[in-house]
Amino acid sequence: MVSSEISELHTKLWKHIEDEKESWKSFVYAQEKGFYQGFDEIELDGCRPTEKRFDRYDISEYLSNGKSALDIGCNCGFFTLYIGKFLSKVDGVELNPYLVRIGNDTKEFLKRDNVTFTNSSFEEFDDNGKYDIIFSLANDETIDGNTKFSFREYIGKIIKLLKNDGLLMWETVSPDTYEPKRFQPKLDVLLEQFSILSDKMVKSEYPINVPERRFLVLSKNRL
Repeated sequence: MVSSEISELHTKLWKHIEDEKESWKSFVYAQEKGFYQGFDEIELDGCRPTEKRFDRYDISEYLSNGKSALDIGCNCGFFTLYIGKFLSKVDGVELNPYLVRIGNDTKEFLKRDNVTFTNSSFEEFDDNGKYDIIFSLANDETIDGNTKFSFREYIGKIIKLLKNDGLLMWETVSPDTYEPKRFQPKLDVLLEQFSILSDKMVKSEYPINVPERRFLVLSKNRL
């Protein structure tokens, strides 16, 4: 049974979804279900369940108190908030303001004060700090066309934001998973700057025509 506090939170979050449908003119992921990300911690269903994704990525060994992370294109921020349990500082950057509001309301509810959400494109995101880990989860290019960077430019900015020996957690966008002609050029760019620590296929519930995605853990090469 959902508690009254969680029920109130759900009402707030669904209001942001309704506002998004009415006012956000760009493409909306998972609009048919409401939430792209699900979050068991707040008893909310979504197309890609956060806790299951985390378990499938199998990245616990890389996360620890004292480390910082950036989640690029963090959507409603549920994955960002979840990894905040294991890290000292997590930043999420997201272009859609309605999704940022969902993240901030959930952050306040969970009292996860080490997580910060910024309403910005990744191109315009400006942070003077350096991160131990950067997450790029199925978003180095987007259906809505809002990503202006080439892949090389995208990785170049990640390199600038990563500490020496920092880690990139990279999940393929849907088309790359099963099309070597799309995937290999991106991998070639990555291998100019990174070494692969882990490379595997992970289950993906969304979209339904993409049952798996490729997930890589990469270590930044020392200059």
